[in-house]
Amino acid sequence: MTIRSEPSSVEVARRITRAWARYHCPLPNDQVDALLIVMSELCTNAVQHGRRDSFGVRVWMPTAGELRFEVDDKTPSAPPSLENPENEAESGRGLFLVDILLKELGGTWGFSEDGSCAWCALPLPGTGR
Repeated sequence: MTIRSEPSSVEVARRITRAWARYHCPLPNDQVDALLIVMSELCTNAVQHGRRDSFGVRVWMPTAGELRFEVDDKTPSAPPSLENPENEAESGRGLFLVDILLKELGGTWGFSEDGSCAWCALPLPGTGR
């Protein structure tokens, strides 16, 4: 789906992702909640750092045992890296949160080579992965 690049759109992406995950994936509620935090962080980055009027969100199951999603701001740049913000900083911890939550879920994540697209992959429960 294509979403307008504005702060209120992050909640729209969360609602759509929540509905999709609950009706199409065998994820427990706590894992859906963690996924929604990850989605919020990546969509917020697309709104804050993208230079287009919209960004794309794609959620699908490429195999029976995997959930994959992408947030594409269509703005090529150097892929972001984990930073160590100052203790008093009010932002800059989002990718740390993404990293921790996806590790807890047994997933992986990263960015496309051109830095425009963040991706995440999660194994689905009960698939032996």
